Amino acid sequence: MVDDNVWSPPRRRNGIRWIVASGVLLPAGWIAWLLVALDGYSGAGNSTHSLAAQTTGSIFVTVVCAGVPLTGVVVLLVQRRRNRSVTLVGPVACAVFAVLAAGTLGYPTVGVAETSAADAERRAQPLTALETSRTQAEAEQDLAAVGERAVRALGEDVRPGDVEQFTRGCPLSNLQRGTEYTWRWQVPSDPEDEQQTDAEREADQLPDDEVDRRLAPVRQVFRDAGLRDTDPHGWHIRALGDDWLAEANASVTKESGDVMVETTCLAGGPGDGYDDE
Repeated sequence: MVDDNVWSPPRRRNGIRWIVASGVLLPAGWIAWLLVALDGYSGAGNSTHSLAAQTTGSIFVTVVCAGVPLTGVVVLLVQRRRNRSVTLVGPVACAVFAVLAAGTLGYPTVGVAETSAADAERRAQPLTALETSRTQAEAEQDLAAVGERAVRALGEDVRPGDVEQFTRGCPLSNLQRGTEYTWRWQVPSDPEDEQQTDAEREADQLPDDEVDRRLAPVRQVFRDAGLRDTDPHGWHIRALGDDWLAEANASVTKESGDVMVETTCLAGGPGDGYDDE
């Protein structure tokens, strides 16, 4: 007969549920963290997702992924004090998962939080004197004045049909939206209407010394406006500036001419395109 009172060792409890939960939660947290980071991303460095929202989401994911295994460590150790059948396997495994979560999720979350804080501090800064140096009307008037002087220095007349003015939205120093203004004169006014063959295009080019002679007065206009010569990048002359006038370009051939001047990012204005009013 079998004695029902025979002693048997207590069943060991390893906290397997806590281990499994912590192990499943960690890779799920990695995926969730990436989804939070990519939420609203539209390519080319653009995102409709604010840094504050990303920081909040990242902190939540990190706290959950590190907090669950830490809770498992505490719960299992408390149970072990009351019942020695609870082994250290569970607390040790949960502690490992907690450290992994803190390292793999906590470190990038701290980076996001620091970036968010710097972003908030930058947004709180006032606009610079340069950014507020001109109203929309003043920017358009001063830009047109420089452009017209350059065209006349080229020996050409400025006719309204040959001039195009447009704007682009841009970020100011405190990340508010500002406006870059562009003034451009082209002859012919719509080069696409007069498509040239390669031979015609080659025949239309001026000798280098003639280009330099014709554009020398234009170059001086740009210098007088506070710009400095730089790599032409496809233009015959190109100049950059550190004040309200950011860039100017000019090219000339036998039958065509092109002058373009642009401002730096200025406060106010229509941003991406003029209003229809």
